[in-house]
Amino acid sequence: DTGVRNALDVRFRQIELRFSDLPVSFDSYRILFMCDLHLDGLPGITERVIDIVSGVECDSCIIGGDIRYEMFGSSFLATRRLRQIVKTIKAKDGVFGVLGNHDCIEIIPDLEDAGVWMLVNDAYPLKRNNETIWLVGVDDPHYYRAHDLNLAFKEVPEDAFSIFVAHSPEAYRDAAQYMARFYLCGHTHGGQVRLPFYDGPIITHSRAPRKTASGLWEYKDMCGYTSSGVGPSGVPVRFNCPGEVVLFTLKKSDFPLGALR
Repeated sequence: DTGVRNALDVRFRQIELRFSDLPVSFDSYRILFMCDLHLDGLPGITERVIDIVSGVECDSCIIGGDIRYEMFGSSFLATRRLRQIVKTIKAKDGVFGVLGNHDCIEIIPDLEDAGVWMLVNDAYPLKRNNETIWLVGVDDPHYYRAHDLNLAFKEVPEDAFSIFVAHSPEAYRDAAQYMARFYLCGHTHGGQVRLPFYDGPIITHSRAPRKTASGLWEYKDMCGYTSSGVGPSGVPVRFNCPGEVVLFTLKKSDFPLGALR
């Protein structure tokens, strides 16, 4: 089936982003990002992800939620497969994650046991020399609406460079108010099924503006990226919208914010 083959054809993307206020010690900092894995939904997805990530070296890895396929029942198979993936990830600062709308809070101990540092309305300082940037992660803002940015940013200094992670783009206004510089998310699957003659996703499953539903976007002084995700959701097919694992390289630059490649 063509749709299933498309869904298994997960791509590896590399994107460079420049920020004038990135601390010097973090110039060329690499973040491996993947979300919407739905590892128990389509046989072969786990193996494809391992093929990709086993050849990538990064400074940190972020998993943007939706580990499992269903929104109910056991998550054992999904977390077991995630454990296989995490073992192959080469991330100097570790692997971090946030919850998605398919992930119940009871899944956290299993994810942390698999080696994922879960950020549930919490922040983690990444340090290089005497400089720090912050990873800030919130609970699902789409279905559970349990995101609490006041709590998440509680320990983050006002002038700090922060990378904000949520499962969906729907907290974008709040993140900008807290001066986040880079917003990482997924949930939309990039539409998953796109028409060849229509630019962008048909269905986004997001209350955020359509421009935030796929790829790079900007809001005020914040750069955002919404991944098309790894696995499919609902119907296990993709058309004109391949899944992806993305490696971001953050560059310090005085040029305007934007993608270099």
